[in-house]
Amino acid sequence: MIIAWLSLLLLLGDLVTASSDEDIEKELAESLQHSYDGSHKAVKLLYNIFLEVNKYECQRHEDDCTAWRAVNIIEALELHKVNCDENPENKICIKARKFLGSDDQLPHEQVVKSLLSIGEGVPTTDYPFLNAIRDSVIDYVCHKEPESCDTFRKFTELENRFEEMIQEGQPSDL
Repeated sequence: MIIAWLSLLLLLGDLVTASSDEDIEKELAESLQHSYDGSHKAVKLLYNIFLEVNKYECQRHEDDCTAWRAVNIIEALELHKVNCDENPENKICIKARKFLGSDDQLPHEQVVKSLLSIGEGVPTTDYPFLNAIRDSVIDYVCHKEPESCDTFRKFTELENRFEEMIQEGQPSDL
């Protein structure tokens, strides 16, 4: 699907429960963490591209605009390494809680779970097209940063497996 699901899973970290699918969520989060640590610029590039996809969807008044907004808020929390319990006045935390229609007492774990639930509204029919964008960007990154390529390829493989779980309805119990 997109880098968004990676960031979601990385942010969830310890929130993800064991699954019958061999903890693919944790594996994916670890892969993203490795990608993020190894090539912050590449992860940021993917993030920015999908911010533009979000803007496009919302400008077209598509139903999945809200889902994309939720995904992008979670990505912003992760990219800036914000924990809303530790920093409730952070502007991203304020935006997240406002987006959820919540007061400033909503725990970070619940913020993330609620955003993830909304983020699952990105239509699975969009996945092939989003994957084509992701794969093209990763090909470009591999060309420019060959040392990061193996990590991003592993991430892509894991993300594709995670998408299959989403399409089967499994992640909604996170």
